[in-house]
Amino acid sequence: MTPMRSTPLLRIFPKLKIRPGIHPLPNPPPSRGRERAGGFTLIEMVMVIVILSIISVISIYFLINSAKIYTLTINQKSLFDEGRLALERMCRDIRDASNITSPAGGGSGSSITFTRTNATAQDSASETITFQLTGSNLQKVKTSPSATSTLAANVSTFTVTRGVSNEITLQLLLSLGTGENMTLQTKVYPKNLADDAIYKNFFNNWQELSS
Repeated sequence: MTPMRSTPLLRIFPKLKIRPGIHPLPNPPPSRGRERAGGFTLIEMVMVIVILSIISVISIYFLINSAKIYTLTINQKSLFDEGRLALERMCRDIRDASNITSPAGGGSGSSITFTRTNATAQDSASETITFQLTGSNLQKVKTSPSATSTLAANVSTFTVTRGVSNEITLQLLLSLGTGENMTLQTKVYPKNLADDAIYKNFFNNWQELSS
């Protein structure tokens, strides 16, 4: 068998014109530009790094702010709970007062002293009690027997205002060193004071039932 000779393409197709730069084969080899099409240039990589850095900074900023807001909320709630509990305990004792020594009617001060009417699990009947601010601690001071207990800490100011009708207004300002603060205020009406032409009470006949 005689081997076949390769016949030039132009001799088979005499009218075929081959343009410069165009390969006559059906699947030309990839050019160098196509070989680099799957990679990244240095400028593209730098742009990606810059964009990712910006996104990271924004994300960290929001995370830090969220943590600050969470801490602020927790501290505010802690101050609120502490102040509310202290006000409730003071109101319960003042409501049973049969006589208020200070402040005088129409006056105000940073403490209140009174004599309670009925006995409780912690206090005796006709015992003198004082609520006062010592440093940053709101304290309950009893004279007989002598005893001091702390109702709330982190207290900046404690103000007691006694109206002409013996209405008692209590105001607390609690604050932390981190900047959080909380102001609470309430009013209480003593039930066991003597007969008064302005203020109606129970004339030592009122007693709060323990729950």
